[in-house]
Amino acid sequence: RLRQGRFDAQTVYSDSPADVAKTFLDSGFSSLHVVDLEGAKNGRITNWDSLESLLDLPGVAIQVGGGIRSEQDIQRLLDLGARRVIIGSVAVSNPPLVKKWIQHFGPDRIALAIDIQNGTLAHHGWLANSDQSPSDFMSEMTASGATTFICTDISRDGMLQGTNAELYGDIRRQFGDIELIASGGVASIQDIRALTHIGVSGVVVGRALHEQKVKLEELKSLNT
Repeated sequence: RLRQGRFDAQTVYSDSPADVAKTFLDSGFSSLHVVDLEGAKNGRITNWDSLESLLDLPGVAIQVGGGIRSEQDIQRLLDLGARRVIIGSVAVSNPPLVKKWIQHFGPDRIALAIDIQNGTLAHHGWLANSDQSPSDFMSEMTASGATTFICTDISRDGMLQGTNAELYGDIRRQFGDIELIASGGVASIQDIRALTHIGVSGVVVGRALHEQKVKLEELKSLNT
């Protein structure tokens, strides 16, 4: 688990992603958010074996991101059982290509990552910034059929300091029809309740869950 996207500030919680996933599934959850961190940094999917072991688990909808750079990557992940894939860097560097992918695979199978750093759109493992504003990027992609966006405030990610509710509220007001998934900074069940009140479609919970700042039982009560 990284903090603020920094590969020199990471915590390893387990050497078996599949075992961690099984813990969540045994607690009644049916959706998982999975990112190949080395893949995001290297620009290619790196942890195929781990991804395959996760996607082989029954009864779970998994969205996968990190290093997805080609139509072949997308097809392979979907064939392995991914519910949808998360596209970040390529969507920023080559929007026409990703628009074709959305048309080919369908908007329900591709989520776009909106990774925001100091108000700018970050990409390529959060190591580079785009000149295009997050709002302009989202407007362009929604006009081309994109419906699902996973938005991360990088400054909050992995820090357990609370979420940027103002950011997600602004996005929700501007883009009322999209499926908006908030990511970054969740430190308590109250953070999740606040995001739910704003109207986000989902919340990614990472470090807070691994370090038991948010309990599985609490999440289950929200999920019912």
